[in-house]
Amino acid sequence: MKSYSKHLSSRLEFGETQESFRKPILRSSGIFPVIKNQYYSSRILFLGYWLIKRDIPEVSIIITLRDNSGSLLSRKTNVISTVQAFSINLDSLLKEIHYIQSDFLGSIELEFNTTRDMVFPYPALVLEYFNEQFSTCVHTIERIYNDFEDLNENEQFKVPESGFDIYCDEDLEPFMAFVNGPLKNNNGCIDYTITTHKSEKFKGSFSLGNIKPYETKLIKFKDHIPKLREILNGNSGSISISHNFEGFFPRLLVGNIQSSFPSLSFTHSYYDCTLCDSETDFWNRINSNFYDSSIYIPLFLKNNLYTELVIYPNFSPSNFDIQIIIYDKNGNELHNFDHFMSFNSKESKLVKINFNKLLTESYIAHNSAVSAHIITKFSSQKIPTRIKFGLDVGISKARSKLPCNICFNAKVGNPSIENKPGSFHWAPIFVNNSIITIGNFSPKKNYNQTANIKMNFYRKKDSSTITKEICLKPNSEYRLNLDDEIKEFLIDDGWITMKADNPFVHGYYFNFHSSGSVAGDHVF
Repeated sequence: MKSYSKHLSSRLEFGETQESFRKPILRSSGIFPVIKNQYYSSRILFLGYWLIKRDIPEVSIIITLRDNSGSLLSRKTNVISTVQAFSINLDSLLKEIHYIQSDFLGSIELEFNTTRDMVFPYPALVLEYFNEQFSTCVHTIERIYNDFEDLNENEQFKVPESGFDIYCDEDLEPFMAFVNGPLKNNNGCIDYTITTHKSEKFKGSFSLGNIKPYETKLIKFKDHIPKLREILNGNSGSISISHNFEGFFPRLLVGNIQSSFPSLSFTHSYYDCTLCDSETDFWNRINSNFYDSSIYIPLFLKNNLYTELVIYPNFSPSNFDIQIIIYDKNGNELHNFDHFMSFNSKESKLVKINFNKLLTESYIAHNSAVSAHIITKFSSQKIPTRIKFGLDVGISKARSKLPCNICFNAKVGNPSIENKPGSFHWAPIFVNNSIITIGNFSPKKNYNQTANIKMNFYRKKDSSTITKEICLKPNSEYRLNLDDEIKEFLIDDGWITMKADNPFVHGYYFNFHSSGSVAGDHVF
């Protein structure tokens, strides 16, 4: 197949804009594979954030439910005119159409329409699979294109999808799922490259046959890849997927399924940029006062918790070093791994850094270390614009064997970001087990800017809010554990917004379960 292009200049996603060229976005949408069985079900969560962030008075929403063959089961409309937490539950939609079978595989599509510019074609939605003992979540994945212009811009350049963990043994198996767009695919084709934990490569291909418009596909890799269990040999690996899908933005739902504790853990796929070498795929270093790129991650190291940073072989052609600085909660530096590891994209290495092991070997107390600043240093003036990592947080010696696998990008050291007056982020809150981490870290060297943050909490019941304020020192982190006041206010799951007077604030949200299951993602 191998029809993908070598650059991504026109493919935009949440958080990326080309302000001077784009037309107003009056429609945004997301479409999700959803499952209901005897073990767990699905729902989609969102906040009425358009009313805050874009000052849009109301947003119309179309909710469409389809079965796995793509047939329409229900469609209804509503209007969002208040800022509160919303939830679209698969169980409720199935009950409304008197669906009586115990199992369901299909899709939910949410379309949002306004008369004012929403800026992004991706709405900020969260897909969750859950029961009382586990959950897994990820932000918006696929979307159906708004029009032919949208389709042509995004399908002019195709690259493989990659950037996630796969496991395969007697208990765990990897999968991918997607909802086809409005175009029939006469023969869905996949070319794949597996990278093992030793960075060995195994390539192959398989066919999915005819795929109907809006059909939901759940693909278990072991059914299509010979000897996958032997290839991975009890360790995690990664996979890059080239495809011939058309008519939808192919951000795939990917992850792993556990049999002994019926559950799964998923994330979204990301661009494999190894052949992306055009000028638009790179940023030119323009200021020596900034690192080439950097990102903060929280560390969970106590009570059998573990944290791992995954570096996938999906970078644009480049050579770089990684520096890791460990901090305590007050922003005090505990250790600086100045030249921790070197990477050459030609070597195509898969690396997983276990922070529990790293800190133990470096005699750093696990109780003191709460965050790490990951810094990249490229040998060339050209810095890839997409620098993707994975963050795995899990609980060892538990019934649930799978960590969350968060896909996120490093922040390029762009000096113009300093001119922004602040930042605005938001995230879901899972009322029983949530931890929200908020970090004040910057690609700027010798960073010394504090961050004053106003946190508002929103619930499903109504548009009432409560507010808390914090001040974060540079290179420090705040962890929000839900106190009785917040729990009493929320009653059920809700949302948090974080408005800061500092453009460098970032964060993550997690949902921990006693079973060992961990759900998580980065904030919007």
